Amino acid sequence: MESFFPKDNLLKAEWKTNRVLLSYWILVLFLLIMGSFMPLKAIVNHFILIDTLLHLILYFLLSFIPMILFKSRKTAFLLSIAMMPAGYLIEILHIVVTVENFNAINALANNTGVLAGIATGFIVRLKRHYSHDAYT
Repeated sequence: MESFFPKDNLLKAEWKTNRVLLSYWILVLFLLIMGSFMPLKAIVNHFILIDTLLHLILYFLLSFIPMILFKSRKTAFLLSIAMMPAGYLIEILHIVVTVENFNAINALANNTGVLAGIATGFIVRLKRHYSHDAYT
């Protein structure tokens, strides 16, 4: 894992290590993929708001963590924005596996979460950039 994410490309962590953030990102991705292949309509038929809120939160985290993890703005942005087509791919795979209809609200929540994660990550990067003790 060290060769794929060299230490000089990662921002100085405010957490204990950058591996913690990377572990959270992998955990969120795993939860998203596992949750996408469950037929949630059978479980939460009347709670469509919960499903949409979960999509929003998970995609927010998937795009926010790379924005604060990587030093290179280009790498951080590309990994974060890559969550949009990944969201559509997971939605298509969800349709194929669970034989449910396409849910445009979930796709909108995915993209809204990605954009909110990028915007929040950008604000955190700016705050970190302009603070005096950010790189000490």
